[in-house]
Amino acid sequence: MKKMIVCQSCAAEFDAALVRCPYCGTGYAPAEEKEYMGRLEEIRTELEGHKGDGDKSLRKGVGSLSRTVLVIAVICILFLLGGYFFSHLEEQKKSEQAKAEFLRNQGIIMQEDSER
Repeated sequence: MKKMIVCQSCAAEFDAALVRCPYCGTGYAPAEEKEYMGRLEEIRTELEGHKGDGDKSLRKGVGSLSRTVLVIAVICILFLLGGYFFSHLEEQKKSEQAKAEFLRNQGIIMQEDSER
């Protein structure tokens, strides 16, 4: 047998399992609380299912960031090495030109100068 209650707003009689009076819409506190607690339990259960998702996302993000930083670092190192290599070649070329100029001034003709 269903428990019946009387609505405090309109005095209509309705089933106590209902959250609201079907006639005027006034809420019935015990049924509202039961429904609210049921929804909270559903939310808690759903959140429990996602417990490790944040850690997985964080690890994935950190891994992706680490790879990006590594790629940028390698590119920067390659640019630095390339710059060093080309500046070293330029310095070597200037040094050889200065040496050739010095030897010409001393009256010494180098093999490659005689071919010109």
